[in-house]
Amino acid sequence: MKYYLIAGESSGDLYGSLLMAELRKKDPEAEFKFWGGLKMKALSTGQLKSIKETSFMGFYEVAKNAFKIKGFFDFAKYTIKEYSPDMVILLDYPGFNLRMATWAKDNGYNVTYYISPQLWAWKQGRHKILRDKIDLFYVILPFEQDFYRNLDTPCQYVGHPLLEVIPQNNSEQLELELEEVKVVGLFPGSRKQEIKHHLETMVSFALTRPDIKFIIAGVSHISREFYLKHLSHYSPNIDIKYDASYEVMKEVDFAITSSGTATLELALHNVPQIVIYRTSHISFAIGKRLVNTDYISLVNLIAQKEVVTELLQDAFNELALQTYFEKESSSENRKQTMTAYEKIRQELGSKSSSKLIAEGIFSFIKRQEVS
Repeated sequence: MKYYLIAGESSGDLYGSLLMAELRKKDPEAEFKFWGGLKMKALSTGQLKSIKETSFMGFYEVAKNAFKIKGFFDFAKYTIKEYSPDMVILLDYPGFNLRMATWAKDNGYNVTYYISPQLWAWKQGRHKILRDKIDLFYVILPFEQDFYRNLDTPCQYVGHPLLEVIPQNNSEQLELELEEVKVVGLFPGSRKQEIKHHLETMVSFALTRPDIKFIIAGVSHISREFYLKHLSHYSPNIDIKYDASYEVMKEVDFAITSSGTATLELALHNVPQIVIYRTSHISFAIGKRLVNTDYISLVNLIAQKEVVTELLQDAFNELALQTYFEKESSSENRKQTMTAYEKIRQELGSKSSSKLIAEGIFSFIKRQEVS
């Protein structure tokens, strides 16, 4: 069977690669065309677009690249028609993929949407696309199933795919990790806009703590020159590793991270953290008016309470990092965080979500063939 996947950013690349691997187990004849990154590329030669090109975030940034995004949309329509897939699989990336879902269904293609847009935070009205234009809809956060049920929008929750790749630490390892903070991970994000807005402040804080080793988790689809441009000063206690975020998470005792999938990945690695986010003033002003949620990090959203500190926009500064790092890195606070992390892991359900989704997609296509 033929599958066409669209992932526009790093997290979608990870989840897409896990799903592709399971689809190939279920369907040895599987063929793929996809938009994604290195993880999906490692499984197939069918890459059409790279996340180097497609990763935009923020109202202003999207508007600025509107012409380019229209070109991507036209390219997707053309290549889907040319390929004629048995299933179009859309992974997150809602600004683009919700439009693509409407076009694909209206043109007679089977459509799977995997990973919910954050409609529980804003633009709930877009649930109608997921209700009317999607054949299969899979969500990965436990509270989303009830949210969509209340909107009369069918979906399936089969657990979170991160449990497939992040094993649980043992208690002895956790006790060792809590002894002292010697290494701190800096996770500025995977998009140029995020790195531009985050890295310099992170490094300024690191320069105030020469007693601690800092490791920047970089991504190779962003050039080394771009990172260096936003590293205001060099210091021997600051290192950078590319495409090794899990390796960094295993090495560090604490983290400062951009909001996104990394917040949950750190929680599953049992790394205490401070979550930060800064965007353009225009995007933040628009978002503040539209977003209806108390938290932005996945950790706090799943827990439905503040487990980790969030420093957003102007609240994210060097002095605030110094203040909250002293508080959150204490042994007692880290123990409390670990307890909360364990509850979050239990909430996330099955360790075989990609397998279950692959089985659902394959079975749906088979039923369509029979009918």
